[in-house]
Amino acid sequence: MSLVASLAKRLRWLLRSSTLRLTLLVSCIFAIGMAVAIFVALDLGRKAVLERVDATLAGIAATVETNGEIPDQSSIIIRPISEIGTLPRPFARVVRRGNGSGTVHLDKDFRRSDTWRALITRDSENNPILIALPLEDSDNTLELLADVLWFTTALVVSFTLAVGLAAGIWARRRVVRINHTLDRLALGDLTARTGVERSVDDLDDLARQLDGTARQLEQLVAQTRNLSASLAHDLRTPLARLRAQLEMLPLSEERGIALEEAQRLSAIFDTIMRVARIEAGHSKDSFVQVDLAELVEELGETFEPVAEMQDKRLHVKIEAGSTAFADRGMLVQALANLIQNALVHGGPDITLFARGREIGVADNGAGVDPAQFSEIIKPMVRLDAARESEGTGLGLALVRAVADRHGADLLLAQNKPQGLQVSLKFTEL
Repeated sequence: MSLVASLAKRLRWLLRSSTLRLTLLVSCIFAIGMAVAIFVALDLGRKAVLERVDATLAGIAATVETNGEIPDQSSIIIRPISEIGTLPRPFARVVRRGNGSGTVHLDKDFRRSDTWRALITRDSENNPILIALPLEDSDNTLELLADVLWFTTALVVSFTLAVGLAAGIWARRRVVRINHTLDRLALGDLTARTGVERSVDDLDDLARQLDGTARQLEQLVAQTRNLSASLAHDLRTPLARLRAQLEMLPLSEERGIALEEAQRLSAIFDTIMRVARIEAGHSKDSFVQVDLAELVEELGETFEPVAEMQDKRLHVKIEAGSTAFADRGMLVQALANLIQNALVHGGPDITLFARGREIGVADNGAGVDPAQFSEIIKPMVRLDAARESEGTGLGLALVRAVADRHGADLLLAQNKPQGLQVSLKFTEL
């Protein structure tokens, strides 16, 4: 069944190839045109042959004298009209039509031929006679010509289809490469390129234009990230001064609220800078083979007391151990953010898990509508239900940055029976 499904899938994308469909259209038009041309050519050829035979028979008849005995030959029949009784009956039909010619088809060979061309004319003495000539050689020649024409047509159509199929596969591969690059760009990988350098046709022009647009987009995004990080860095100093001045004020409720807001702003700026540093990083010098199961166990031991202090339970679940080529510090940041989100927004039970090359956190809280999954991973986005609790709206944005940095998939799903599950699944070995 899988083989049939694979073949069906291949046929579907082949039929979606505009190059192949154009080739099929041209081949069908060519085949129909050639079929009409062959039928017309054979019909005209047969008429020309019959006209030539009739002219030959008339020329022979003009030299014949029927007063004497006319011996028949195997290749030609010459008989006075009064003596055609010895010939097969179909010859009499031509005689009954009067002066003229006709093709005689016999049920069996007569003198080594079953097809004759008969002509009713007059001899040199103006006596009516029947003269006939076998058409077997002419028919064989026309059949041979038809076979050659049909074979040539089939060969040309097959060659055209083969060239179209090859061109369609070649074009499809380039379209797939362009689509793959667009998919990577849509997922946030601004380093994705088609890698096309030379320009052979319009698809290469499109690929090169895409690479140029991706480069410009990467530069603009890098400038935006650098600006955000610079702003966050520059604001940290006046914010630190503000906190210092607030701490010098007399103890009061207003002073406590102001310090909490300053602390919240400082956390936002720190998170923005961490996200910017992760997204701006390209080197993998800090990457090592990380044991994911061991990492999950260590984080479970670290955050278990924190969960207990908030009257919640943190469970560690390891289904299968594996390793990933990753930056251990970034993975710690990502899982710590997921645990913190679960502590703030989740229910009483939180699960930190490792399943092969997938690690993540699941809770049994209210959960999130799947339609909003794409929104909550954006920076500074907080759903209405989360606005009443503490948070910056940057937790999942940082997790997404870590996932993109590692080429991992960020997976969001509803936890059963309720809650949210967020995980990183490593695809690169």
